[in-house]
Amino acid sequence: MASDPTDPRCSAPESCGVAGCSGDADASKELAVEVLDAGEKSGGGDGDIAAGPEVTPALEKVTRPGVLPLLGKPYFTCIMCKSHVQPPFQVVVPRSFAPFLPSKTAPATLAWRGRSWGMRFTGGRLIQRLEAGWRGFAVDNDLRLGDGCVFELVDGGGELVTFRVQVLRAEIPARIRGRAGGYTSATPIVID
Repeated sequence: MASDPTDPRCSAPESCGVAGCSGDADASKELAVEVLDAGEKSGGGDGDIAAGPEVTPALEKVTRPGVLPLLGKPYFTCIMCKSHVQPPFQVVVPRSFAPFLPSKTAPATLAWRGRSWGMRFTGGRLIQRLEAGWRGFAVDNDLRLGDGCVFELVDGGGELVTFRVQVLRAEIPARIRGRAGGYTSATPIVID
Protein backbone atom coordinates (compact mmCIF):
# COMPACT_ATOMS: atom_id res chain seq x y z
CA MET A 1 0.00 0.00 0.00
CA ALA A 2 1.15 3.52 -0.70
CA SER A 3 2.08 6.23 1.76
CA ASP A 4 2.27 8.74 -1.08
CA PRO A 5 0.06 7.77 -4.01
CA THR A 6 2.04 10.03 -6.37
CA ASP A 7 5.34 8.35 -5.63
CA PRO A 8 5.72 4.89 -7.18
CA ARG A 9 8.59 4.02 -4.82
CA CYS A 10 6.13 4.12 -1.93
CA SER A 11 3.56 1.88 -3.57
CA ALA A 12 5.83 -0.67 -5.17
CA PRO A 13 6.30 -3.95 -3.28
CA GLU A 14 10.04 -3.47 -3.43
CA SER A 15 9.83 -0.24 -1.40
CA CYS A 16 9.20 -2.17 1.80
CA GLY A 17 10.68 -5.49 2.73
CA VAL A 18 13.67 -5.53 0.45
CA ALA A 19 17.18 -6.38 1.47
CA GLY A 20 19.86 -3.86 0.76
CA CYS A 21 18.61 -0.40 1.63
CA SER A 22 21.03 2.41 1.01
CA GLY A 23 23.81 2.45 3.58
CA ASP A 24 25.91 4.87 5.58
CA ALA A 25 28.92 4.34 3.34
CA ASP A 26 29.99 1.84 0.74
CA ALA A 27 31.35 -0.55 3.37
CA SER A 28 28.32 -0.36 5.61
CA LYS A 29 26.05 -0.61 2.56
CA GLU A 30 27.59 -3.98 1.78
CA LEU A 31 27.24 -5.02 5.41
CA ALA A 32 23.60 -3.94 5.54
CA VAL A 33 22.89 -6.09 2.51
CA GLU A 34 24.69 -9.04 4.11
CA VAL A 35 22.81 -8.72 7.38
CA LEU A 36 19.42 -8.32 5.70
CA ASP A 37 20.07 -11.10 3.19
CA ALA A 38 20.90 -13.43 6.07
CA GLY A 39 17.27 -13.21 7.20
CA GLU A 40 14.79 -15.94 6.50
CA LYS A 41 12.03 -14.61 4.25
CA SER A 42 8.42 -15.22 5.13
CA GLY A 43 5.05 -13.73 4.41
CA GLY A 44 3.79 -12.06 1.27
CA GLY A 45 1.48 -9.28 0.26
CA ASP A 46 2.57 -5.70 -0.22
CA GLY A 47 6.00 -6.09 1.32
CA ASP A 48 8.21 -8.95 2.31
CA ILE A 49 9.01 -9.52 5.90
CA ALA A 50 11.81 -11.52 7.33
CA ALA A 51 13.05 -13.01 10.52
CA GLY A 52 16.62 -11.90 11.02
CA PRO A 53 19.55 -14.10 11.92
CA GLU A 54 20.31 -15.02 15.49
CA VAL A 55 23.04 -12.84 16.98
CA THR A 56 26.16 -14.98 17.14
CA PRO A 57 29.75 -14.10 18.04
CA ALA A 58 30.69 -14.51 14.37
CA LEU A 59 27.98 -12.06 13.31
CA GLU A 60 29.00 -9.60 16.03
CA LYS A 61 32.56 -9.58 14.64
CA VAL A 62 31.22 -8.64 11.19
CA THR A 63 29.19 -5.72 12.52
CA ARG A 64 30.65 -2.26 12.05
CA PRO A 65 29.75 0.86 14.02
CA GLY A 66 26.33 2.19 13.08
CA VAL A 67 24.95 -1.12 11.81
CA LEU A 68 23.63 -3.59 14.37
CA PRO A 69 22.93 -7.26 13.74
CA LEU A 70 19.28 -8.22 13.61
CA LEU A 71 17.82 -9.91 16.68
CA GLY A 72 16.10 -12.75 14.83
CA LYS A 73 12.69 -11.09 15.05
CA PRO A 74 10.36 -10.14 12.16
CA TYR A 75 11.36 -6.96 10.35
CA PHE A 76 10.51 -4.88 7.34
CA THR A 77 12.42 -2.21 5.48
CA CYS A 78 11.34 1.00 3.87
CA ILE A 79 13.06 3.55 1.64
CA MET A 80 12.09 7.08 2.68
CA CYS A 81 9.86 8.88 0.20
CA LYS A 82 8.09 12.25 0.40
CA SER A 83 5.24 11.20 2.70
CA HIS A 84 7.76 9.81 5.20
CA VAL A 85 9.86 12.98 5.50
CA GLN A 86 7.26 15.68 4.69
CA PRO A 87 3.58 16.09 5.58
CA PRO A 88 1.65 13.88 6.22
CA PHE A 89 4.68 12.24 7.95
CA GLN A 90 3.61 8.61 8.10
CA VAL A 91 4.97 5.15 7.31
CA VAL A 92 2.73 2.45 5.88
CA VAL A 93 3.46 -0.95 7.39
CA PRO A 94 3.36 -3.80 4.83
CA ARG A 95 0.12 -5.76 4.90
CA SER A 96 2.11 -8.98 5.24
CA PHE A 97 3.28 -7.74 8.66
CA ALA A 98 -0.30 -7.71 10.04
CA PRO A 99 -0.10 -11.13 11.79
CA PHE A 100 2.62 -9.76 14.08
CA LEU A 101 0.78 -6.58 15.09
CA PRO A 102 -2.39 -5.66 17.00
CA SER A 103 -5.55 -5.43 14.94
CA LYS A 104 -6.41 -2.09 16.52
CA THR A 105 -4.85 1.30 17.09
CA ALA A 106 -2.15 1.11 19.76
CA PRO A 107 0.71 3.20 21.13
CA ALA A 108 4.04 2.47 19.47
CA THR A 109 7.65 3.10 20.38
CA LEU A 110 10.61 3.32 18.03
CA ALA A 111 14.08 2.87 19.55
CA TRP A 112 17.34 3.87 17.87
CA ARG A 113 20.77 4.83 19.22
CA GLY A 114 19.71 4.78 22.85
CA ARG A 115 16.67 7.04 22.38
CA SER A 116 13.00 6.28 21.92
CA TRP A 117 10.07 8.03 20.26
CA GLY A 118 6.41 7.49 21.04
CA MET A 119 3.81 7.49 18.29
CA ARG A 120 0.58 5.84 17.22
CA PHE A 121 0.32 2.58 15.31
CA THR A 122 -2.96 2.49 13.41
CA GLY A 123 -3.91 -1.14 12.89
CA GLY A 124 -7.05 -3.07 12.05
CA ARG A 125 -7.56 -1.30 8.75
CA LEU A 126 -6.72 -1.98 5.16
CA ILE A 127 -3.70 0.28 5.56
CA GLN A 128 -1.66 -0.02 8.78
CA ARG A 129 0.69 2.81 9.56
CA LEU A 130 2.94 4.60 12.02
CA GLU A 131 1.79 8.20 12.49
CA ALA A 132 1.15 10.87 15.16
CA GLY A 133 4.74 10.97 16.38
CA TRP A 134 6.56 9.67 13.31
CA ARG A 135 7.30 13.30 12.39
CA GLY A 136 9.38 13.66 15.58
CA PHE A 137 11.45 10.59 14.71
CA ALA A 138 11.94 11.74 11.10
CA VAL A 139 12.96 15.29 12.08
CA ASP A 140 15.13 14.32 15.07
CA ASN A 141 17.08 11.85 12.92
CA ASP A 142 17.25 14.12 9.87
CA LEU A 143 15.68 11.50 7.61
CA ARG A 144 15.89 12.36 3.91
CA LEU A 145 14.54 11.02 0.66
CA GLY A 146 16.30 7.78 -0.21
CA ASP A 147 17.39 6.90 3.33
CA GLY A 148 16.48 3.37 4.35
CA CYS A 149 14.99 2.24 7.65
CA VAL A 150 14.92 -1.27 9.06
CA PHE A 151 12.02 -1.75 11.49
CA GLU A 152 12.60 -4.85 13.64
CA LEU A 153 9.62 -5.81 15.78
CA VAL A 154 10.69 -6.23 19.40
CA ASP A 155 7.17 -6.45 20.85
CA GLY A 156 3.84 -6.35 19.05
CA GLY A 157 1.56 -8.80 20.79
CA GLY A 158 0.18 -6.67 23.60
CA GLU A 159 -1.08 -3.14 24.02
CA LEU A 160 2.21 -1.57 22.89
CA VAL A 161 4.10 -1.98 19.61
CA THR A 162 7.88 -1.63 19.90
CA PHE A 163 10.31 -1.50 16.98
CA ARG A 164 14.10 -1.31 17.04
CA VAL A 165 14.98 0.90 14.09
CA GLN A 166 18.17 1.30 12.12
CA VAL A 167 18.64 4.19 9.73
CA LEU A 168 20.83 3.58 6.70
CA ARG A 169 21.80 6.83 4.96
CA ALA A 170 21.46 7.20 1.20
CA GLU A 171 24.40 9.62 1.02
CA ILE A 172 23.46 11.04 -2.38
CA PRO A 173 25.67 14.09 -2.99
CA ALA A 174 23.65 17.33 -2.73
CA ARG A 175 24.76 18.58 -6.17
CA ILE A 176 23.35 15.41 -7.76
CA ARG A 177 20.24 15.23 -5.59
CA GLY A 178 19.32 18.88 -6.30
CA ARG A 179 19.93 18.64 -10.04
CA ALA A 180 18.48 15.19 -10.67
CA GLY A 181 15.24 15.35 -8.72
CA GLY A 182 14.51 11.78 -7.70
CA TYR A 183 11.13 12.64 -6.21
CA THR A 184 9.07 10.61 -8.69
CA SER A 185 9.61 7.93 -11.31
CA ALA A 186 9.34 10.68 -13.94
CA THR A 187 12.48 12.33 -12.51
CA PRO A 188 14.65 9.49 -11.19
CA ILE A 189 18.24 9.87 -10.10
CA VAL A 190 20.20 8.07 -12.80
CA ILE A 191 23.59 6.66 -11.87
CA ASP A 192 25.82 5.96 -14.87
